[in-house]
Amino acid sequence: MRTIRKLAAAAAAFALVLLCSCGAKKAPPAAALPQSIVALSPSAAEILFAVGAGGQVAAVSAFTDYPPEAAQKPVVGGFDGKTLSVESIMAFRPDLVYLTDGMHNFLISTLESNGIAYYVSRASSIESVEQEILDVGRLTGHVQEAQGVVDGMEAKLREAASLRKSGTAPVAVYYEVWNAPYMSVGASSFIDDIITRAGGTNIFHDLAEAYPMVSEETIISRAPEYILLPSSSGLPAESVRLRDGWADIPAVRAGRMHVVDDNVYTRPGPRVADVVCELAGLLAQ
Repeated sequence: MRTIRKLAAAAAAFALVLLCSCGAKKAPPAAALPQSIVALSPSAAEILFAVGAGGQVAAVSAFTDYPPEAAQKPVVGGFDGKTLSVESIMAFRPDLVYLTDGMHNFLISTLESNGIAYYVSRASSIESVEQEILDVGRLTGHVQEAQGVVDGMEAKLREAASLRKSGTAPVAVYYEVWNAPYMSVGASSFIDDIITRAGGTNIFHDLAEAYPMVSEETIISRAPEYILLPSSSGLPAESVRLRDGWADIPAVRAGRMHVVDDNVYTRPGPRVADVVCELAGLLAQ
């Protein structure tokens, strides 16, 4: 689950409780709702704006581009953590810093020593993305708006489920993150969940790592029926026909190679439901 400051949450009720410096638990009063939030990933900014907390966002990370209003906020550095500086973050006098697990953990000790609340995103499934949206809505004072966002996502997921052909086995899908070296998605990536809900099965679901490096030989041997390529690579879908040994892959033989907007597919925010709908339509063809 996610953490707010060393935030303790009753898992069943998902109650948000801050730990004060003495270690005692207390619920934050309305007057203490964050008013200067630094969002260190594009998805964090997107969630904050989606629940109606955009006015409480003081700064964002590089590559934040949705919604357009979020792109107008000051930028504190690259969201991967390598170009972030504590000084740039602290300059905004934040009362909440929105982190991503694995990328921004190095900031936690500094935030704690300065008494600054933080929230750690650990999105590994669509359900966890929805819960994160609800958590952030509670934390920022936008409970009803957050619930509305999740309700809208659930409606789209039901729509996607209706597109799947009943009685048919899930189709094998290869999602390419990168091709030099080859990298795909494993079971702990929320993209794995997107593929499943769209009526597919991720050919690397057996790998626990979220974004594992894989061999070209393994991709070919697992015979995907659909291949999804990232638009950021700049490669056309037909380019995979030129790869050694790929011509006999079922997806290539059937021409089921598709370029997708990885800027959206890889972002654990409200639009994951739109992605499921889009992919369900693709896999139903």
